Amino acid sequence: MTASRSKNTHPLFPRPPGARKPGLHERGISTPDTPRVRHGYVKGFDGTRLFYSSEGEGIPLVFCYGLVCSSLHWTYQIQHFSKKYRTIWFDYRGHHNSATPKNLKSITLENIARDLNTVLEELHVSDAVFLGHSMGVNVVLEYYRQNPDRVKGLILANGTARPPLENLFKTNLSQLGFDILKKAQGLSPSLLKKLWKLQEKSSLARSMVAFGGFNPHLTPKEDIELYVQQVLAMDPSLLIQLIESYNNYDASAWLPGVEVPTLVIGGETDKMIPLPQQELMAQLIPNSRLEVIRHGSHCPQMDLPELFNLKLEKFLAEINYVPGSSPTTGIASRPKQKHRSPAPATSS
Repeated sequence: MTASRSKNTHPLFPRPPGARKPGLHERGISTPDTPRVRHGYVKGFDGTRLFYSSEGEGIPLVFCYGLVCSSLHWTYQIQHFSKKYRTIWFDYRGHHNSATPKNLKSITLENIARDLNTVLEELHVSDAVFLGHSMGVNVVLEYYRQNPDRVKGLILANGTARPPLENLFKTNLSQLGFDILKKAQGLSPSLLKKLWKLQEKSSLARSMVAFGGFNPHLTPKEDIELYVQQVLAMDPSLLIQLIESYNNYDASAWLPGVEVPTLVIGGETDKMIPLPQQELMAQLIPNSRLEVIRHGSHCPQMDLPELFNLKLEKFLAEINYVPGSSPTTGIASRPKQKHRSPAPATSS
């Protein structure tokens, strides 16, 4: 293990607490201990410095966020579940507290999954339930493909097994937009970066990001604003590289071989990755169930966190993945099917 031992180093960007106040069922409840928080860094397979965080004690839940997102997108779940579980998240290479590799081509879903395995080895986590949101769904699916024996269950929220640009915003025009962006980056990376920075003051750009990802009537505007700032602060070259890897990833061929219990979650009004994509995943994965969050956007875990958390708690109880219990291998609604080994992922 090539880990740097600065486990108590305070991160530059710790997990945002979120603007939402505790729900009624949490108010007035005193807890004897604040969940233990441990930050650390570890070197990836190519030496890239990766940041991780572990909050709470007990059996582990591993959270993976989406494309150019952050732990903000799981903050209400980590706050809730760290009281009983050990909640773990890490920043992808090129994101926030983690370093950007010299070779941007190394920022792929396959390598992010490898980085995740490095983090879990550093934390001595042999197996866990994995939660992915949006592109994070593909991260945890790829982690399962690489390490099936280390996965006790999957929770896949607002993701797609197919290349996302096929149906982003219910149209294939996103592919054309991405091709134009990629061409501009090839012609003048420095100019594109300047133009990207100018969007930080653009109300139109901010509105488009907010409109696509959230239900503005439910998610606090402070949380939406923080996410917009994170997106616009990202290097567009990194964004282009990651979108390309994401769009070349197609797990649909091997999903019927997934053998662990799986909860698929979709937002009823998701504009970014429409609900039919989650319905497809639930159809392809044998031991799975689909839960639809009414009025939920692309981020139902931020729109309606208490309802979302209840869905997670129910699933974890169904597979007996609760403190002090031994996990089961299925969920009641769909029987476990005969093993079919996953085929290699189709990715560049």
